[in-house]
Amino acid sequence: MSEVFSTLRLRSQLYFKTDFKGPYAIELPHEQRRIRFHLVLQGTCWLTPDGMEPQLLNEGDLVLVPDGVAQVISHNETYHYSRPIALAKAMEQGHFADGAFVYGSGEGRCRLLCGFCQFDEDIDHPVLINLPSLLVLNQKNLGSEPWMSGTLQLLKLEAELTGQGGNGILSRLLEIIFIQLVRRLSLDPEHTHKGFIAALSDIQLSKTLNAIHQTPEKAWKVSSLAEVAGMSRARFADYFTRMVGLPPIEYLTLWRLMRARFLLSSTDYSIDSVAELCGYASTPSFSSRFKRQFNQGPGAYRRAVKA
Repeated sequence: MSEVFSTLRLRSQLYFKTDFKGPYAIELPHEQRRIRFHLVLQGTCWLTPDGMEPQLLNEGDLVLVPDGVAQVISHNETYHYSRPIALAKAMEQGHFADGAFVYGSGEGRCRLLCGFCQFDEDIDHPVLINLPSLLVLNQKNLGSEPWMSGTLQLLKLEAELTGQGGNGILSRLLEIIFIQLVRRLSLDPEHTHKGFIAALSDIQLSKTLNAIHQTPEKAWKVSSLAEVAGMSRARFADYFTRMVGLPPIEYLTLWRLMRARFLLSSTDYSIDSVAELCGYASTPSFSSRFKRQFNQGPGAYRRAVKA
């Protein structure tokens, strides 16, 4: 899991804090490749992601909405059914005070910390595809998971401070919470029946995924990966495909290209060295495969990300 998230170049940012007073219904637009966070610092509100039922959020709750779907934040369950105001319009009507976006002047105050996690936009890794459509965390329900409870409490405390470096700390805490959530899902019986997250906790598949992640330069074949898993070739190929969502060699290719993008953007290794480290026998074959996948060669990609 650590390899996956470092290679995906996970990073988070804050939008702002809010100070809403009812009545209000504010629509956040769709934003591709973002996992939105909302932490309720004070009060309550209702969140209605596009195509889903309204979700009540209480003080201390942290909600994550993957896929960047459009959503409405409102002061009660039914108000969002009236025409909500677009976020851009609300920001024109509201104002900023003490670092918070202030909107409305009625009763029912709600203060939120809003941010997002973002990944390499050109990578569709199975760990992102298999996330639930909505995740809600509440500190009261994390008694058996003090590591998550502690991070959530620190996030809330840090959000109330105005010290230097606060945004940097909050961004890192959001990244930590997201990774903790994925780890939590991998151990949750309700989510372990299929998908990449389930494969992470599968004794046989986890060995294979670990081998691919740590040694992508090896000349892996389905038979050698099956041997790592301790399974027959045919059974392994079928089981891996059903659980991960991609055939073994297709996942290996995806991982090699992910590693290549990571190395090109974060190191000064030559393109020849990157090709070798990612399991390609020649630089031309690597460059051709990279360009076919991402519509630009490795050199052009490196220049673009380091510009």
